[in-house]
Amino acid sequence: MKLITRQFGELEFEEKHVILFPEGIIGFENYQKFLLIDDVDSEPFRWLLPVDNGEISFPLLDPFLLKPDYSLNLQNHEDWSIFVIASLAGRIEDSVINLRSPVIINNATRTGHQLILNDDSLPVRYPLTLSADLSAGFLAEGAQPLT
Repeated sequence: MKLITRQFGELEFEEKHVILFPEGIIGFENYQKFLLIDDVDSEPFRWLLPVDNGEISFPLLDPFLLKPDYSLNLQNHEDWSIFVIASLAGRIEDSVINLRSPVIINNATRTGHQLILNDDSLPVRYPLTLSADLSAGFLAEGAQPLT
């Protein structure tokens, strides 16, 4: 199968690469099938793309990179990948991540969910503070910021 994307051009994928989000992503509930993209040029970010719309991409980040004490109570936690969605601005200092609504993916079943945690100590706009080397390299590659 092929997906034409604004950010990555043409992507070829197989059905086994698709991750099913039965409830979709908050605000994008109409999309249930996604690809998780690794892009060396934008590490440590990964990208979640709906297979039905190549114009949309969600930048994901491992929350433990910025908040080592971040925790979720998941059974069989080794089967899950945990991400948070970033909102990237033109300046890295203005970019944030949403710690209250993580994206979790069960690697065994290829299903995902966006949780809404009932924890007021977790901000929805946590500052994205990366090392100068990472932030400069990411923005220099010309990735499309999402606001």
